Amino acid sequence: MDSTKNKPDNNRFLLTSENYAIWTIPMEAKLEDLEALEIVTGVLQIEDKTSAEDVARITKLNRKAYSKIVQNLDSDNLALVSTTLPITDKFNGRALWTLLLNKYAGSDLVARSAALDLFLDLEYDNIASFVKSIRLANQKLVLAGILLDDQVKMMIMLKKLPRQDFRSFRDIVAMGFSTESFESIVKRLESYSITNHIKKESSAPLQSLLTRSSNMKTCVHCNKPGHQPANCWVKYPEKAPKTETSHLTTGDFSHFRTSDGKLHSIDDIRFENVQYH
Repeated sequence: MDSTKNKPDNNRFLLTSENYAIWTIPMEAKLEDLEALEIVTGVLQIEDKTSAEDVARITKLNRKAYSKIVQNLDSDNLALVSTTLPITDKFNGRALWTLLLNKYAGSDLVARSAALDLFLDLEYDNIASFVKSIRLANQKLVLAGILLDDQVKMMIMLKKLPRQDFRSFRDIVAMGFSTESFESIVKRLESYSITNHIKKESSAPLQSLLTRSSNMKTCVHCNKPGHQPANCWVKYPEKAPKTETSHLTTGDFSHFRTSDGKLHSIDDIRFENVQYH
């Protein structure tokens, strides 16, 4: 009797939304140990001439394969199975395997378009997330059967990198490493970012802010930015907010307000028992 028949799987490697290509390697090995890999992949099928004994064996192995696959799915994929796999395919290892294959490695037009869009629409945020995302996007291209030339993918990737941080890297790759594999260039990108201490987010938003600040118009009356002469508190103090602080910042003391809010010229001040000529 096989001593491993009922042994629990202590080496689970859960399928996530990002690791299908890697996940299939240990998963196929586990299914091969069960003698069920050919069943879930469709190599071995039940036919009219299949004996009753073989039908029973294949059916049993197919159910075991389902159980083994389910034990190696994360919560998101378990939710996918529970909401997508028909109830008639419950404990059907081949149906489950096909569902996951179509989800992560579909080769139909919809899957190919989605994989290509993911790669083309990828944007740079910071180097760590960009490298992770570009690898995932490339994996989906390969799984969908989109065989883009490595140089084409490399040029698309380089185009997405901020020019101010990666100008030298782009020149280095173009002149000396354009024939290397896409993964090799991604590794060089990681090394370059570490060597040059590029860990910050893209500086594009900051540059945009600086551009807006430099283009901000200045009032010709008081030479202060942020407003036009028509709204200048120095020229028109009556337009300033009725607060002590705001008046202190205007620099114009030719007018004052009384407690009733009325504006008066400093020349209108009159003191008792004083004669004015």
